[in-house]
Amino acid sequence: MGHNLYLDLLYLPFTLLSISYVLDGIIIGGRFYVMADISLILSYFFGHGIASHFINEAYSKRFTNKEIPAIKIVGYAALIISVILGLYALALLKWNPYLLAVGILEVFLLITYNHPATIYLHNDITVGIAVGALPALAGYIAATGYLTLVSFLLALICFLIVMLEITPSRFIKKWRRMSSEPERIVLKDGKEEPISLKDLVERPERVIKIMLAISYVMPLFLFFLQK
Repeated sequence: MGHNLYLDLLYLPFTLLSISYVLDGIIIGGRFYVMADISLILSYFFGHGIASHFINEAYSKRFTNKEIPAIKIVGYAALIISVILGLYALALLKWNPYLLAVGILEVFLLITYNHPATIYLHNDITVGIAVGALPALAGYIAATGYLTLVSFLLALICFLIVMLEITPSRFIKKWRRMSSEPERIVLKDGKEEPISLKDLVERPERVIKIMLAISYVMPLFLFFLQK
């Protein structure tokens, strides 16, 4: 497997998304514990950025039986590193029980998302919780040490943003795969008119990219707003 394929498996848009929500929670919480914050962010990078996507692909039909063991090794090795970094952050934050609960739930969702025995967890709501709500809660708890109404509102907002981004993106991927087909004929005012599937996906795809970009820069905006 080449370097480009490994980079593709990282699926950077959602990796950066979850990290940005951790930063949002930390900044809104208003206090910084540098080593704990860095450990938490790295934990999410190894957990969401590497482990979740590699473990996910291990259950897909994208790779051959010879390639799958290597993918599983990378995925579960990244998961172990993520857990170690998370435990280090927890130790620095005096084993906060709320953060521990968030971490346990993240690991549970990561492992069970594509497992055949828990296929009912394979849905957009689970992704919204794991990528949006929980990272925001983790960041806020790391900064404040507790949960408040603000933390739950932040988690809800991040959850809804992820849902707005991921659900349309699934349809766009399907349309992209269909865009290589000949132009389709649709009826408009009683007349036949050719329309390209590629043209149909460009505008919603642009909107999703803008939403992702806003999510990425939001931590910087919040940071300067706090000053």
